[in-house]
Formats: sequence, C-alpha cells, structure tokens
Amino acid sequence: MYIPKIGACKLRRKGGNPYSDGKPKQARVLKRRGKWYAVVTYEVDVPERADDGMAVGVDMNVGQVATSTGHLLVMPNQKRLIARRRRYQRMMNRRKTGSKRYRRAKRMHAKTTAKLANQKKDWRHKVSRVIANSAHTVVVEDLNTKGMTRSAKGTAAQPGKHVNAKAGLNREIQNTGWSQLRAMLDYKAGRLVAVNPKHTSQTCHVCGHVDARNRRTQAEFKCVQCGHESHADINAALNIWASGSGATGRGRAATLVGPTIRQIDMLTAAYPV
Repeated sequence: MYIPKIGACKLRRKGGNPYSDGKPKQARVLKRRGKWYAVVTYEVDVPERADDGMAVGVDMNVGQVATSTGHLLVMPNQKRLIARRRRYQRMMNRRKTGSKRYRRAKRMHAKTTAKLANQKKDWRHKVSRVIANSAHTVVVEDLNTKGMTRSAKGTAAQPGKHVNAKAGLNREIQNTGWSQLRAMLDYKAGRLVAVNPKHTSQTCHVCGHVDARNRRTQAEFKCVQCGHESHADINAALNIWASGSGATGRGRAATLVGPTIRQIDMLTAAYPV
C-alpha cells in the first residue's frame, strides 16, 4: 500500500488477505496503543441468499442469547480480565500522573480494555453468523436499548430507587451489546424481522397463557395453567419465533431444530458457561 508522504508500505495480516478476489476501494491508517494499523475496504460480490422458508427466533438476554432451536449461547467469562483491568486502574491511582511508571500502567490498562472489547465483539460476530446460517429469516425483539439502559439516579427533588442495582443491570446489557448484535444480524441474515417484545417472557409457548407467575426465576419457566416447564429464555425465543414467522400452532422446542445445530454446538463448546 502506498501512503502519501511516507511511501510504499508492506502490510501483513494473520491468515493472509481474505478478499484476494475483491477490489480495494478505501484505506484508513490508524494508530492504536502505539501501533499502526491499516483498515482496507474491499468491494466484493456477495450472492443473494435464497429464501429457504425457515425462520429462527432469538431472545437476547443479559450475558447470553437463546434461540428457538433450544440452544443457549453464553458470552465468554471475562472475570479475570476485568479483575486485571481494575488492578491497573488502582496502579494508576497510586502513581504520579505523567510519570514513566504511570504511563506503563496506563498502557497495560488500555491493552486489557481493548482485549475485553475484542472478545465481546468476536463473540457477537460468531453468534450472529451461526444464527444467520441456521435460517433465512431471523426474528428478534424490537428492544429500546437506549431507554432500558437509562440511569435511575433521578433528580435532587425526586431521587431514584435501587440506583446501584439498575446501574449494574445497565452495565451488563451494554456488555452483551444487543444493538450491535442486531446490526450484525441485519446484514448477515437473509431477512430480519423485529416484533413487539410485550409479554414474550411471560407467555407459555404451549398453551398461550400469559401470566407474570409463569416466570418464577431468571431461568425457570413453569406455566401455571398447563404445567409446561422450560428454560425461560428458550420459551421466550419460541414466542418470538411464532410472532415473527406468523405461526398459528404451538409446539415444543424439539420440533424446531434446524440443519446447523452442529455449528451451534461447536460455538457453545468454544464459549462454555
């Protein structure tokens, strides 16, 4: 790549160029954490995906994604990296701002923060690809993420309640990245359908009974009318699937297993609970 005022530069990438048949259209040179990177945009021919008539429902929850095929895709455990980042933060607080030891701790803090972000983005890319490959139509909830992550502090005249608990929930929602995952599904799937999220977690997929008592805990679902028991997120994914695909009948998760379950199993093994 020829860079003005610098000259010809040789680029390297692990795995080589994935778009060797494409036409380079644009390049950006960035400096991140003391290293230089070139982001090259290629124009590639993407064949239009044929509609196979299959649909999959996706329920996005805190730290995991559930599908109507009966699978839970859990985010990677990042507790060790989070603890490491906090350690570097304490090191920065103890050291004199601008000193050599302070800059070293700041550099390690930035490196750990970038690794956390890259792991989460990599997980979203893999999850969205597996889901998009499982069916032509992907059905998700039309969630107002910005409103759901609004602060609960309130005002001086009307202070909020359970502020710390709400701040923790907001942080977990943002870490899961619902908006980014939906954006990835939008361009990877053949068709993306967004449905009303009202009562999807309280409705029994078998009999259709709606009751807040159906969802006993975060993961346990038991219908108070028909006695159907299931994982709460998978039950919600089935309701989302039925709402978006126009299904009139109701059934259990075992009847909806698609042809790419092996890929989902491989992803689940890569990111265990």
